[in-house]
Amino acid sequence: MQKTGRFLEIDFFRGLAIIMMVISNFVTDLKYFLGYSDYLLFWSFFALFVASSFVFISGVSFNVSFSKKVASQNLTYKSYFNRFLKLSVIAVVITAVTAYFLTSGTIYFGIMHFLAISGILGIIFYRFKKLNLFFSVIFLILGVLFSEIVLDTYCLLPFGILPNNFYTLDYFPIFPWFGVYLLGMSFSEKYYKNGVSRHSFEIFKTGFFNKICILGQNTLIIYIIHQPVLVGLLILKYGIFSKIAL
Repeated sequence: MQKTGRFLEIDFFRGLAIIMMVISNFVTDLKYFLGYSDYLLFWSFFALFVASSFVFISGVSFNVSFSKKVASQNLTYKSYFNRFLKLSVIAVVITAVTAYFLTSGTIYFGIMHFLAISGILGIIFYRFKKLNLFFSVIFLILGVLFSEIVLDTYCLLPFGILPNNFYTLDYFPIFPWFGVYLLGMSFSEKYYKNGVSRHSFEIFKTGFFNKICILGQNTLIIYIIHQPVLVGLLILKYGIFSKIAL
């Protein structure tokens, strides 16, 4: 069912991003469980492109939503706090499940952890408007610098500082990824000023495009269920248990 009051072009590209994320994560599953090793350079670049696209679009979407509420003088922080709690609960469950069921690769600060924090940081940085382009560069640069630091603690994982021999299946530290999120917010500030679109894209209301838009409107549920489905299919097909703690 088509949801109203949305910009379908954003839903469309978010839908494409979640499709590509499912593909990328399936390849990661193949590598982790079955030792798949073909075209690894391509898949590494693909994963980076997919992650960047998804985070960028998340920044665009946040800024559009927040701008609409500011412009309509209907801004309350309760909904953002509730979303933070919901994503945080999902993130904690992901950490617990991967720690319990997998023999390695526990997800301590993955995409759900990042999006929970970004929703709060987005509120703080929203006021800086065009300056967010500058701040995005700072986050990106610090991300590169922090990646060179090695400290034997897990407490700094959210900031991109890793302990020795750290391995995880999903990792989105605030530095540099919030920089990509801010790029999305900056893009929205330019092309969706005050949460208003300058263009009408009727094509996204029809056929194939509309189906992708619907996926883009339901990315959270798709993200939650896709890995259990993919891993379940691999177990049914190949009986993989060596890296699953049963």
